[in-house]
Amino acid sequence: MSTCTALIIPADLNEPARVETIDAGLETLQTLVGGNIEAVSGGDWHFYLNEEGKILGLAPNRRAGLLVLEETGVLADLYCGDAVFLGETPDGDEGDVPRDLIDLAQQLFGLQPATA
Repeated sequence: MSTCTALIIPADLNEPARVETIDAGLETLQTLVGGNIEAVSGGDWHFYLNEEGKILGLAPNRRAGLLVLEETGVLADLYCGDAVFLGETPDGDEGDVPRDLIDLAQQLFGLQPATA
């Protein structure tokens, strides 16, 4: 288990995106996405979604898609359900979401203040 700063982007546009300190263990990640997790890599960051999001008919996560498109210039998939963005440590463990990704999310759609 490791405690990390995460960027959490709900699929529901009525729910605010937020930066939160979480226990980045499997159980917590599964709870946040509502099921088994699927990882999507983006360089020094990655994010988790419900791996059955499309099958279950979860809402498309337009904000997560916009963030990925703005950061990478590529949108390779339709992301469904809530998304949890994290960073990586040099040895490949879960790490804090990069500050530049938080700043970009703030510019694109605003963020709820961090919680402890």
